[in-house]
Amino acid sequence: MRSSQIEMFLTAVETGSIAGAARELEKSRTTVSAAISALEDNLGVELLSRSGNSVTLTNVGRMIHDDCERVLQAVHDIGAKCRQFESGIESALRIGRDDAIPEAFWRATMREIHQLFPDSSVSLYVAPPPELYEMVDENMVDVAFGLLPETRAFGRISSKKLGQIRMMSVVHKDHPLAKLKRVQRADLERYTEVTLAYVDDEGLKALDPISPHYIALPFYEHLRDAVLDGSGWSNVPSVLLRKYLRSGTLQVLRHSSAMQLQPYGQITSMDGHTGALTAWLSDRLEEYLAENS
Repeated sequence: MRSSQIEMFLTAVETGSIAGAARELEKSRTTVSAAISALEDNLGVELLSRSGNSVTLTNVGRMIHDDCERVLQAVHDIGAKCRQFESGIESALRIGRDDAIPEAFWRATMREIHQLFPDSSVSLYVAPPPELYEMVDENMVDVAFGLLPETRAFGRISSKKLGQIRMMSVVHKDHPLAKLKRVQRADLERYTEVTLAYVDDEGLKALDPISPHYIALPFYEHLRDAVLDGSGWSNVPSVLLRKYLRSGTLQVLRHSSAMQLQPYGQITSMDGHTGALTAWLSDRLEEYLAENS
């Protein structure tokens, strides 16, 4: 039983005749008829009832029709994956990322991936930056993109800087810290800080809070929204703040470290393979960071 025979059988059913299948597949009627007969001989059943120029499914033909469609689709998928492998394009890619870059960028990027790499399956998972290294290290994802910490404890993975993001310490315009002409560390410790939450082997943690009074949340957008609600001050990527800074709803703290650049990059396993899709995504992020840092 060959996939070409299954294809000719299905096409004959779809067009309603051997001649129609021959035209559709650009083959001779003799070739199509012989292929379907060979398929029937191989299976030991009659799949089509022939009447003049038309064909209809027999009971057994109707019973296996959907299965034949699945088999043919599987054959096509196998071929596509092999062609992708030969061309260096990942057939499946598991991506971890943080939310330091706006969701609008990722929505547009996923649309482009669908258009440029239609045969690739992509899984995308959002996690706080401290979790991304461990996700790569434990082979939970193939590649991760996010803010790179100054230090890391994993020796089997590598990181590549793609650009940098300006981090800003911000507060709601009505918060007491917004009224200070000069903010000291003691002032930051006095008020509630909204910081990142992440999970490691020891459980749920807050990421290096300055203040002993803090609220820990898993994503930068959550941090920003908590600041908008007046819950405290926080350090947030500037690309998530622009419209609120322009409107004056949020203010940058008058503190010596209120604005700092932090590297953003790609995290992969040292023994992992980087394909064409990963390379394209890295270039896409590098372009964005160059335009928006």
